[in-house]
Amino acid sequence: MVNARVVKHELTRRQSLLTALLSALQSVPTRLLATILALDAARIRGLLLRAAAGGSVYALLVCAFGGFYEKPWQLIGVTARMSYVTCRTLGDYIARGCRPIFPEWTLGFEITRALVREAMSKYGRCMMKPRNASFIRRQSEVLGTALGYLACKQCGTRTEPFEYNGLEHVWIKSASQPPVPPRTRVVVLFFHGGGYAVLSPRMYINVGAELQSRTARLLERPDVQVDVLLANYRKIPEYPYPIPPEDAYRMYEYLIDHEKLSPKQIIIAGDSAGGGLAMATLIRARDQGTSDERLPLGGILSCPFVDLEIGGDERKAPYCLIGDAAGQAIYDLYHPRDGPPSTWGDASPVHCDLKGLPPVYIQAAELDYIYPHAVRLADKARADGVKDWELDVHANVPHVFTNFPRSMLPIAAQGLEAMAAFAASRFREALARAESA
Repeated sequence: MVNARVVKHELTRRQSLLTALLSALQSVPTRLLATILALDAARIRGLLLRAAAGGSVYALLVCAFGGFYEKPWQLIGVTARMSYVTCRTLGDYIARGCRPIFPEWTLGFEITRALVREAMSKYGRCMMKPRNASFIRRQSEVLGTALGYLACKQCGTRTEPFEYNGLEHVWIKSASQPPVPPRTRVVVLFFHGGGYAVLSPRMYINVGAELQSRTARLLERPDVQVDVLLANYRKIPEYPYPIPPEDAYRMYEYLIDHEKLSPKQIIIAGDSAGGGLAMATLIRARDQGTSDERLPLGGILSCPFVDLEIGGDERKAPYCLIGDAAGQAIYDLYHPRDGPPSTWGDASPVHCDLKGLPPVYIQAAELDYIYPHAVRLADKARADGVKDWELDVHANVPHVFTNFPRSMLPIAAQGLEAMAAFAASRFREALARAESA
């Protein structure tokens, strides 16, 4: 009987608590409504404006740093760190008498470089996770479209997106030149960088516009249509080697089979990881043919990622964009480094046989995290008896310096002009041979 009374008392107590809780919950909307009605219009507008401002700031921070964290609350730490880096960089600039670290730099570039380096050093592995990598790709599409619009207006070019192989690719063409027959077209097939993981062709519209307009100007052939194709490819971590180079070579075949271009009307180019894909495409084009009929006119490599054997060291490249966390994640995700390097195939082009490849222009940056890649590739070409390759080293600039707007890094124009000069020279020679045949 005692136990029964205890149980009954406990049930009664819990029922009373539940009734009180339900009553309180029912009164919340009424109290909230009463509070809102008690406010005047000015205070309501103020609250709404503060809420909108707070939401906008949060949205902007997510857009800026959404690829650097996994949990929502980690955004606070990322924002604090990036704010500190910005203030520290600005303070260092002022302490130097408002002079940049190198004469070729600007304050805007110095801050941008510091932020990118911090992100790659601290959050590089997080950036390579599938959700984050996908976010950064979409982010680059939006930013690249906006910057590309301005670049196309300035360069007199237009974009022409299309889909092939389940991916979006972007043509960069003259805005004023009418279409011409295939035999009077020349094309630079360009593979974008981003560690085989992030970025998109749209992020390179500004580079493509500059390359198209400069090549057309240096070629001095108004009757010839110069186009740049910004080609896409599937990316790590979802699609490791050999998927990216297979997609790259498929775009080379697209130009030949669908656009009806001769290989001698095509130059294959790329920067960073895209430079590695350009090299892989050159090697595959050579290996697919019985002679040089499948070989393009040449290659343009800007700060190429071509050597899986040597890892980077951010301490040896303190002024570069790339940090160890991102660099090592790329090495680990793209291709396993098991066995001797000779078995890695064109995942590591510097370990491939380079004999029989067309002329290649290698553009290197002295401050680059992967500067040794370019040097070792040029050395390997010489060791394989290749005579018509050029290594062009630019001082006081970091990885893929040509990607930055000229207003931020004026010396980027020199790098783009050198790339365009090589392309125009190769196209001019090929056109002369075709016309004299």
